[in-house]
Amino acid sequence: MEKTAKFISRAFCAAIALTAMLISYYYAALPVNISMDIADEFPDGGFSAAVLRPLGEGAGYYVGAVPIKSAETESVSRPYLIPCGTPFGIKMKSDGVIVASVAENSPAERCGLKQGDIITAINGITVRTNTEVSDAIALSPSECVLLLNRDSSELSLCCSPTVEDGVPRIGAWVRDSAAGIGTLTFYDPESGHFGGLGHAVSDVTTGDPVPLYSGEITGADIYDVIKGECGTAGELCGIMLPNSSEGTIAANTRVGVFGYLDSAVEGEALPIAFRQEVKCGDAVILATINGREPQEYSIKIERVNLLDINGPKGMLIKITDERLLDAAGGIVCGMSGSPIIQNGMLVGAVTHVLINDPTKGYAVFAESMTEMLEQCAELSEGSPAA
Repeated sequence: MEKTAKFISRAFCAAIALTAMLISYYYAALPVNISMDIADEFPDGGFSAAVLRPLGEGAGYYVGAVPIKSAETESVSRPYLIPCGTPFGIKMKSDGVIVASVAENSPAERCGLKQGDIITAINGITVRTNTEVSDAIALSPSECVLLLNRDSSELSLCCSPTVEDGVPRIGAWVRDSAAGIGTLTFYDPESGHFGGLGHAVSDVTTGDPVPLYSGEITGADIYDVIKGECGTAGELCGIMLPNSSEGTIAANTRVGVFGYLDSAVEGEALPIAFRQEVKCGDAVILATINGREPQEYSIKIERVNLLDINGPKGMLIKITDERLLDAAGGIVCGMSGSPIIQNGMLVGAVTHVLINDPTKGYAVFAESMTEMLEQCAELSEGSPAA
């Protein structure tokens, strides 16, 4: 009898502790600000075990019947965007040159230069290309003052180049551009703006986002796909079409690249889903694994990630379409930006593949991309598509 009482007591305490942990988790993770369409009733949505319901004049999250956190609701006009799923080429020039590597015991290493630093000026001369770096060093071969950005801070380093074969060098390899192929997510028929990729264009060596100076998108054609396997990411094999500039990149952000297109995109505009409207369950993606025409493939949204509401990993998805599994093994590099549609709404875009299980990957919320689109002040400089 005594053992039974102790077991019940311990189980009760464990249940209380688990409930407290669950409530604490949701309290920390759930968004305070919720958007809803001005034409809608109160949103019928939930975040896993936490359900959003009316609470006083605003809203609140409940786990069961227990209110755990209040939220502010904002009535907005729901954006309508044309989902794309088409491949596009990306060409970017960096704002400054990115240090890809530093030679051991070189002038660059001795002065404190590090991989990932972004050199913006040498001896007061602005540099944005590899050639401009070499020319600026040649003008002052005895000592160079490097102005650079590191971890959002501006630094100044003094470097004494060595002369090799009559050429002054500092022993650093730098990169001034980035290029690749991704997938266009959506087009705004009212403004002519686009969003794509779902994550930042990052330097191939450092993994850091490329600071954008200028950029353009081009047409692209997919001619093959390398199938993904456990432990190895697959890849779309494509080419950027020559002389096919289709638009300008105005911003490279954590949730995608944004800009404006030179010509309009045809198609049906769909309403975007607000975060609280995204459900675990069946959905589809638009992706192109051959040529330039996207196809529709079935997926499941397995989890809504409450801790990454404004980042590129807001959802965990799984490919269920046998055609895509047979051809590509699931998600492959180059599919980033493929739009996700659920219940007739644009809910997000594919962003990452899980290396150990290519049938699964992450996705960003469409609302996160549209919010970033609105925040990109550079877009106002672009003209709408004709």
